[in-house]
Amino acid sequence: MGAVASTLLTYGDVSRRDDVVLNAIEILTATESQIMNQLGKTSAIDTIHSFLNDTLLTPASQAVEMGAAYTYLNLTTPTRNTNIVEEIAIPIQVARPQQVIQHYHGQNELQRQLNKALLEWGNAAEFDIVRSSLVSGVSGTVAKMNGLENWIGTTSSAYTNQTSGTIWASSILDSLMSNCWTNSNGDVATDVYLGGSLRKQTDYFIQKTNVVVNNPSEISDIVKTVTTYETAFGTISVHKHRFVQQSSDTATNQGIVLAIRPEKWKVAFLDKPYIQTDLATTGPFTPRAVYGSLTIENRNPLSNFYANGYELL
Repeated sequence: MGAVASTLLTYGDVSRRDDVVLNAIEILTATESQIMNQLGKTSAIDTIHSFLNDTLLTPASQAVEMGAAYTYLNLTTPTRNTNIVEEIAIPIQVARPQQVIQHYHGQNELQRQLNKALLEWGNAAEFDIVRSSLVSGVSGTVAKMNGLENWIGTTSSAYTNQTSGTIWASSILDSLMSNCWTNSNGDVATDVYLGGSLRKQTDYFIQKTNVVVNNPSEISDIVKTVTTYETAFGTISVHKHRFVQQSSDTATNQGIVLAIRPEKWKVAFLDKPYIQTDLATTGPFTPRAVYGSLTIENRNPLSNFYANGYELL
Protein backbone atom coordinates (compact mmCIF):
# COMPACT_ATOMS: atom_id res chain seq x y z
CA MET A 1 0.00 0.00 0.00
CA GLY A 2 2.88 2.37 0.71
CA ALA A 3 4.28 2.07 -2.84
CA VAL A 4 0.88 2.77 -4.39
CA ALA A 5 0.25 5.70 -2.05
CA SER A 6 3.49 7.40 -3.11
CA THR A 7 2.83 6.85 -6.84
CA LEU A 8 1.10 9.54 -8.85
CA LEU A 9 -2.14 7.96 -10.11
CA THR A 10 -4.67 9.20 -12.67
CA TYR A 11 -7.60 9.16 -10.25
CA GLY A 12 -8.57 12.66 -9.22
CA ASP A 13 -6.43 14.37 -11.88
CA VAL A 14 -8.83 16.99 -13.30
CA SER A 15 -6.32 18.05 -15.98
CA ARG A 16 -6.53 14.80 -17.91
CA ARG A 17 -8.53 14.45 -21.11
CA ASP A 18 -11.55 12.26 -20.50
CA ASP A 19 -12.16 9.28 -22.74
CA VAL A 20 -15.26 9.27 -24.92
CA VAL A 21 -16.08 6.01 -26.67
CA LEU A 22 -15.69 6.56 -30.43
CA ASN A 23 -15.84 10.31 -29.72
CA ALA A 24 -19.61 10.02 -30.19
CA ILE A 25 -22.35 11.91 -28.42
CA GLU A 26 -25.81 10.33 -28.46
CA ILE A 27 -28.93 12.46 -28.52
CA LEU A 28 -31.24 10.50 -26.24
CA THR A 29 -34.54 12.18 -27.17
CA ALA A 30 -36.01 10.43 -30.18
CA THR A 31 -37.50 12.49 -32.98
CA GLU A 32 -41.15 12.01 -33.88
CA SER A 33 -42.45 13.67 -37.03
CA GLN A 34 -44.22 10.93 -38.95
CA ILE A 35 -47.71 12.48 -38.91
CA MET A 36 -46.56 15.94 -40.00
CA ASN A 37 -44.53 14.37 -42.81
CA GLN A 38 -47.47 12.23 -43.89
CA LEU A 39 -50.00 15.05 -44.21
CA GLY A 40 -50.26 17.21 -47.31
CA LYS A 41 -48.91 20.77 -47.25
CA THR A 42 -50.54 24.07 -48.13
CA SER A 43 -50.16 27.77 -47.29
CA ALA A 44 -51.91 30.08 -44.87
CA ILE A 45 -52.28 33.81 -45.56
CA ASP A 46 -53.48 34.99 -42.15
CA THR A 47 -53.08 34.05 -38.50
CA ILE A 48 -56.72 32.92 -38.54
CA HIS A 49 -56.67 30.28 -41.27
CA SER A 50 -59.97 29.70 -43.06
CA PHE A 51 -60.85 26.93 -45.48
CA LEU A 52 -64.06 25.76 -47.13
CA ASN A 53 -65.79 22.37 -47.03
CA ASP A 54 -68.76 21.37 -49.15
CA THR A 55 -71.03 18.33 -49.10
CA LEU A 56 -72.92 16.21 -51.62
CA LEU A 57 -76.57 15.22 -51.38
CA THR A 58 -77.38 12.16 -49.32
CA PRO A 59 -77.49 9.33 -51.88
CA ALA A 60 -81.08 8.47 -52.86
CA SER A 61 -83.06 7.69 -55.98
CA GLN A 62 -83.29 10.63 -58.38
CA ALA A 63 -85.51 9.02 -60.98
CA VAL A 64 -87.73 11.43 -62.95
CA GLU A 65 -91.05 11.03 -64.73
CA MET A 66 -91.03 10.94 -68.52
CA GLY A 67 -92.04 14.28 -69.97
CA ALA A 68 -92.61 15.92 -66.58
CA ALA A 69 -91.07 19.17 -65.43
CA TYR A 70 -88.08 18.87 -63.14
CA THR A 71 -88.40 19.36 -59.40
CA TYR A 72 -85.32 21.40 -58.66
CA LEU A 73 -83.15 20.43 -55.75
CA ASN A 74 -82.14 22.57 -52.79
CA LEU A 75 -78.48 23.45 -53.28
CA THR A 76 -75.89 24.12 -50.61
CA THR A 77 -72.92 26.44 -50.42
CA PRO A 78 -69.60 25.61 -48.72
CA THR A 79 -69.17 26.02 -44.98
CA ARG A 80 -66.23 27.99 -43.63
CA ASN A 81 -63.95 26.36 -41.08
CA THR A 82 -61.09 28.01 -39.23
CA ASN A 83 -58.04 27.16 -37.21
CA ILE A 84 -55.46 29.33 -35.47
CA VAL A 85 -51.91 29.66 -36.79
CA GLU A 86 -49.43 28.73 -34.08
CA GLU A 87 -45.92 30.16 -33.89
CA ILE A 88 -43.20 27.72 -32.84
CA ALA A 89 -39.65 28.72 -31.97
CA ILE A 90 -36.54 27.06 -30.57
CA PRO A 91 -34.27 29.99 -29.54
CA ILE A 92 -30.65 29.32 -28.56
CA GLN A 93 -27.52 31.31 -27.82
CA VAL A 94 -23.99 29.91 -27.73
CA ALA A 95 -21.09 31.71 -26.04
CA ARG A 96 -18.12 32.64 -28.21
CA PRO A 97 -15.67 30.48 -26.20
CA GLN A 98 -17.90 27.46 -26.78
CA GLN A 99 -17.50 27.97 -30.51
CA VAL A 100 -13.69 28.20 -30.52
CA ILE A 101 -12.67 25.50 -28.05
CA GLN A 102 -12.19 21.95 -29.26
CA HIS A 103 -14.82 19.28 -28.54
CA TYR A 104 -14.74 15.53 -28.79
CA HIS A 105 -17.56 15.60 -31.33
CA GLY A 106 -15.32 17.64 -33.67
CA GLN A 107 -18.05 20.11 -34.63
CA ASN A 108 -18.56 23.80 -34.14
CA GLU A 109 -20.83 23.96 -31.11
CA LEU A 110 -23.12 26.59 -32.63
CA GLN A 111 -23.78 24.40 -35.65
CA ARG A 112 -24.29 21.32 -33.48
CA GLN A 113 -26.82 23.14 -31.30
CA LEU A 114 -28.58 24.40 -34.43
CA ASN A 115 -28.85 20.85 -35.73
CA LYS A 116 -30.42 19.84 -32.41
CA ALA A 117 -32.78 22.84 -32.54
CA LEU A 118 -34.04 21.78 -35.97
CA LEU A 119 -34.92 18.34 -34.62
CA GLU A 120 -36.50 19.89 -31.54
CA TRP A 121 -38.60 22.21 -33.70
CA GLY A 122 -39.91 19.20 -35.61
CA ASN A 123 -40.74 17.44 -32.34
CA ALA A 124 -42.55 20.52 -31.01
CA ALA A 125 -44.57 20.94 -34.21
CA GLU A 126 -45.53 17.26 -34.25
CA PHE A 127 -46.53 17.39 -30.57
CA ASP A 128 -48.99 20.24 -31.13
CA ILE A 129 -50.29 18.88 -34.43
CA VAL A 130 -51.30 15.79 -32.45
CA ARG A 131 -52.27 17.23 -29.06
CA SER A 132 -52.82 21.00 -29.11
CA SER A 133 -56.07 22.60 -27.93
CA LEU A 134 -57.34 25.79 -29.55
CA VAL A 135 -56.24 29.07 -27.90
CA SER A 136 -57.17 32.33 -29.63
CA GLY A 137 -54.08 34.35 -28.68
CA VAL A 138 -56.02 37.43 -27.52
CA SER A 139 -55.05 39.37 -24.38
CA GLY A 140 -51.42 38.37 -24.56
CA THR A 141 -51.95 34.60 -24.44
CA VAL A 142 -49.96 32.25 -26.65
CA ALA A 143 -52.02 31.31 -29.72
CA LYS A 144 -52.33 27.57 -30.34
CA MET A 145 -53.90 25.53 -33.11
CA ASN A 146 -56.58 22.89 -32.76
CA GLY A 147 -54.70 19.58 -33.03
CA LEU A 148 -55.81 16.19 -34.31
CA GLU A 149 -56.88 14.66 -31.01
CA ASN A 150 -58.86 17.67 -29.86
CA TRP A 151 -60.47 18.30 -33.24
CA ILE A 152 -61.62 14.72 -33.72
CA GLY A 153 -62.41 14.35 -30.01
CA THR A 154 -64.89 17.24 -30.14
CA THR A 155 -66.68 15.77 -33.18
CA SER A 156 -69.38 13.69 -31.49
CA SER A 157 -69.84 11.09 -34.23
CA ALA A 158 -66.06 10.52 -34.45
CA TYR A 159 -65.40 10.23 -30.70
CA THR A 160 -65.81 7.22 -28.41
CA ASN A 161 -65.18 7.21 -24.66
CA GLN A 162 -64.83 3.95 -22.74
CA THR A 163 -65.25 4.94 -19.12
CA SER A 164 -65.06 1.39 -17.77
CA GLY A 165 -61.42 0.68 -18.55
CA THR A 166 -62.30 -1.63 -21.45
CA ILE A 167 -59.55 -3.91 -22.76
CA TRP A 168 -58.40 -2.91 -26.26
CA ALA A 169 -59.27 -5.72 -28.69
CA SER A 170 -59.79 -6.46 -32.38
CA SER A 171 -63.58 -6.44 -31.95
CA ILE A 172 -63.38 -2.84 -30.73
CA LEU A 173 -61.29 -1.76 -33.72
CA ASP A 174 -63.82 -3.51 -35.99
CA SER A 175 -66.61 -1.53 -34.36
CA LEU A 176 -64.73 1.78 -34.63
CA MET A 177 -64.08 1.15 -38.33
CA SER A 178 -67.74 0.23 -38.87
CA ASN A 179 -68.90 3.47 -37.23
CA CYS A 180 -66.36 5.46 -39.25
CA TRP A 181 -67.59 3.89 -42.50
CA THR A 182 -71.21 4.68 -41.65
CA ASN A 183 -70.63 8.26 -40.49
CA SER A 184 -68.21 9.26 -43.26
CA ASN A 185 -70.15 7.72 -46.16
CA GLY A 186 -67.36 5.25 -46.80
CA ASP A 187 -64.33 7.52 -46.36
CA VAL A 188 -62.75 5.53 -43.52
CA ALA A 189 -59.53 6.11 -41.59
CA THR A 190 -56.46 4.41 -43.04
CA ASP A 191 -53.86 4.88 -40.28
CA VAL A 192 -54.23 4.26 -36.54
CA TYR A 193 -51.72 5.69 -34.05
CA LEU A 194 -51.29 4.20 -30.58
CA GLY A 195 -49.14 4.68 -27.52
CA GLY A 196 -46.83 1.92 -26.37
CA SER A 197 -49.33 -0.04 -24.24
CA LEU A 198 -52.15 -0.26 -26.80
CA ARG A 199 -49.66 -0.81 -29.63
CA LYS A 200 -48.34 -3.84 -27.76
CA GLN A 201 -51.86 -5.11 -27.10
CA THR A 202 -52.62 -4.86 -30.82
CA ASP A 203 -49.99 -7.54 -31.47
CA TYR A 204 -52.19 -9.98 -29.52
CA PHE A 205 -55.22 -9.54 -31.79
CA ILE A 206 -56.52 -12.91 -33.00
CA GLN A 207 -54.96 -13.68 -36.37
CA LYS A 208 -57.10 -15.23 -39.13
CA THR A 209 -54.40 -15.39 -41.79
CA ASN A 210 -53.27 -18.95 -42.42
CA VAL A 211 -49.51 -19.30 -42.87
CA VAL A 212 -48.11 -22.54 -44.29
CA VAL A 213 -44.53 -23.23 -43.17
CA ASN A 214 -42.75 -25.60 -45.58
CA ASN A 215 -39.17 -25.29 -44.30
CA PRO A 216 -39.30 -24.53 -40.56
CA SER A 217 -35.59 -25.28 -40.17
CA GLU A 218 -34.76 -22.22 -42.30
CA ILE A 219 -36.79 -19.77 -40.21
CA SER A 220 -34.64 -17.72 -37.85
CA ASP A 221 -36.97 -14.80 -37.04
CA ILE A 222 -40.08 -14.71 -34.90
CA VAL A 223 -42.50 -12.01 -36.07
CA LYS A 224 -45.23 -11.11 -33.59
CA THR A 225 -46.15 -7.59 -34.58
CA VAL A 226 -49.23 -6.49 -36.53
CA THR A 227 -48.51 -3.77 -39.09
CA THR A 228 -51.82 -3.76 -40.99
CA TYR A 229 -55.26 -4.87 -39.94
CA GLU A 230 -57.94 -5.64 -42.53
CA THR A 231 -61.58 -5.26 -41.60
CA ALA A 232 -64.81 -5.51 -43.58
CA PHE A 233 -64.76 -1.72 -43.82
CA GLY A 234 -61.17 -1.15 -44.91
CA THR A 235 -57.54 -1.91 -44.21
CA ILE A 236 -55.83 0.21 -41.59
CA SER A 237 -52.08 0.58 -40.97
CA VAL A 238 -50.99 0.34 -37.33
CA HIS A 239 -48.37 2.77 -35.96
CA LYS A 240 -46.86 3.54 -32.58
CA HIS A 241 -46.45 7.19 -31.64
CA ARG A 242 -44.97 8.70 -28.49
CA PHE A 243 -47.14 11.82 -28.49
CA VAL A 244 -50.54 10.14 -28.88
CA GLN A 245 -50.26 8.78 -25.34
CA GLN A 246 -48.62 10.72 -22.51
CA SER A 247 -48.23 9.82 -18.83
CA SER A 248 -50.62 12.64 -17.89
CA ASP A 249 -53.38 10.96 -19.91
CA THR A 250 -53.64 7.91 -17.68
CA ALA A 251 -55.41 9.69 -14.83
CA THR A 252 -58.11 11.20 -17.02
CA ASN A 253 -58.80 9.13 -20.12
CA GLN A 254 -56.53 6.06 -20.03
CA GLY A 255 -55.48 4.46 -23.34
CA ILE A 256 -55.94 6.59 -26.48
CA VAL A 257 -56.63 5.52 -30.08
CA LEU A 258 -56.13 8.08 -32.85
CA ALA A 259 -57.10 7.07 -36.40
CA ILE A 260 -56.86 9.42 -39.37
CA ARG A 261 -57.32 9.53 -43.11
CA PRO A 262 -54.25 11.62 -44.05
CA GLU A 263 -55.68 12.91 -47.33
CA LYS A 264 -58.36 14.76 -45.34
CA TRP A 265 -55.77 16.85 -43.47
CA LYS A 266 -53.23 19.45 -44.51
CA VAL A 267 -50.49 21.33 -42.69
CA ALA A 268 -50.85 25.01 -43.61
CA PHE A 269 -47.66 27.07 -43.21
CA LEU A 270 -47.89 30.82 -42.71
CA ASP A 271 -44.10 30.94 -42.32
CA LYS A 272 -42.12 27.83 -43.19
CA PRO A 273 -39.46 26.95 -40.60
CA TYR A 274 -36.13 28.71 -41.03
CA ILE A 275 -33.06 29.67 -39.01
CA GLN A 276 -33.41 33.25 -37.78
CA THR A 277 -30.06 35.04 -37.67
CA ASP A 278 -31.07 38.71 -37.31
CA LEU A 279 -31.25 38.60 -33.51
CA ALA A 280 -29.69 41.24 -31.27
CA THR A 281 -26.23 40.38 -29.96
CA THR A 282 -25.39 42.11 -26.68
CA GLY A 283 -22.33 40.15 -25.63
CA PRO A 284 -19.79 37.50 -26.64
CA PHE A 285 -22.40 34.97 -27.77
CA THR A 286 -24.27 34.14 -30.98
CA PRO A 287 -28.09 34.05 -30.83
CA ARG A 288 -30.07 31.94 -33.25
CA ALA A 289 -33.63 30.63 -33.44
CA VAL A 290 -35.48 28.04 -35.46
CA TYR A 291 -38.84 29.65 -36.16
CA GLY A 292 -41.95 28.78 -38.12
CA SER A 293 -45.73 29.15 -37.94
CA LEU A 294 -48.38 26.70 -39.04
CA THR A 295 -51.79 25.23 -38.45
CA ILE A 296 -53.78 22.26 -39.74
CA GLU A 297 -56.96 22.06 -41.77
CA ASN A 298 -59.44 19.20 -41.84
CA ARG A 299 -61.63 18.40 -44.82
CA ASN A 300 -63.84 15.83 -43.08
CA PRO A 301 -63.65 15.07 -39.34
CA LEU A 302 -65.89 12.03 -39.82
CA SER A 303 -63.21 10.27 -41.90
CA ASN A 304 -61.23 9.88 -38.66
CA PHE A 305 -61.91 8.63 -35.15
CA TYR A 306 -60.60 9.23 -31.65
CA ALA A 307 -61.29 6.89 -28.75
CA ASN A 308 -60.07 6.73 -25.16
CA GLY A 309 -60.68 5.00 -21.84
CA TYR A 310 -58.96 1.72 -22.66
CA GLU A 311 -57.09 -0.16 -19.96
CA LEU A 312 -53.30 0.25 -20.05
CA LEU A 313 -51.80 -3.16 -19.41
